[in-house]
Amino acid sequence: MNKNLVLILFLSFLSTVKSQFVCTPSNIPFIDGEEIIYDINYHMANAWVPAGKVRFIVEDSLYNNVPCYYIEGKGKTLKNYDWFFRVRDKYASFVSKETLKPEYFIRRVREGDFSLNYDYTFDYPALTALVKEKKKDKTSEETIEISNCAYDLMTSVYYARAIDFNKAKLGDSIPIDIIIDKVVYEDVNIIYEGKKIITTQHNRKINCIHFKIDLIEGTIFKSGEKMSIFVTDDENKIPIYVEAEILIGAIQVFVNTIKNSKTTIQYLQ
Repeated sequence: MNKNLVLILFLSFLSTVKSQFVCTPSNIPFIDGEEIIYDINYHMANAWVPAGKVRFIVEDSLYNNVPCYYIEGKGKTLKNYDWFFRVRDKYASFVSKETLKPEYFIRRVREGDFSLNYDYTFDYPALTALVKEKKKDKTSEETIEISNCAYDLMTSVYYARAIDFNKAKLGDSIPIDIIIDKVVYEDVNIIYEGKKIITTQHNRKINCIHFKIDLIEGTIFKSGEKMSIFVTDDENKIPIYVEAEILIGAIQVFVNTIKNSKTTIQYLQ
């Protein structure tokens, strides 16, 4: 079983449209109070087994007097696996409502005996981010350079949801810069694959937009592979289903519950 449950899901939800999009989406597909819970299955020993859960929330907030969305993701292994490898991870961002760029980002990793804290304070006018890192008893601080369209993991997920695919053609790619562990990965491609009908784990059908994302070398994914993501083809753009090969095995991610979406989810049956 792979331990990086939250990182898996975050990376999953990431003709250049970038110049048209200008890093600031015109339509925000989520609102205060949105909550989405996912089930993660892991392919192990020729069988799919339930491995963990991830919960995402959105709340109205302020950070340094800037009106923000507070977006948070928490992931955990199921209790059946805690004896083997206990995971309790948290990722959260304060994101400007005006620009959808992060003001502040935290990552709290608790995996087995390993712990890691990251705190990012963003300064987009200076194109820098101050990063504070803590591993066990060691603390460090570093200023890194960022691009004008670089996003932390949490903000990347919600930015990707705001992309307008209405004018996209099959095979069009939309680049995004993602910051992971103090490294800016430039032009990570989101590739449009058209529209499909997906059946949820509750046996309900829904119209979805299908896109794939380049997987980042040196993380938990296989080099050269792509991850498939299916989001609702409506104003909400909620990720419904994800599948990908990872270094050891594969994962499936299913939406379990959706609360307080921007508009009512319209299932086909």
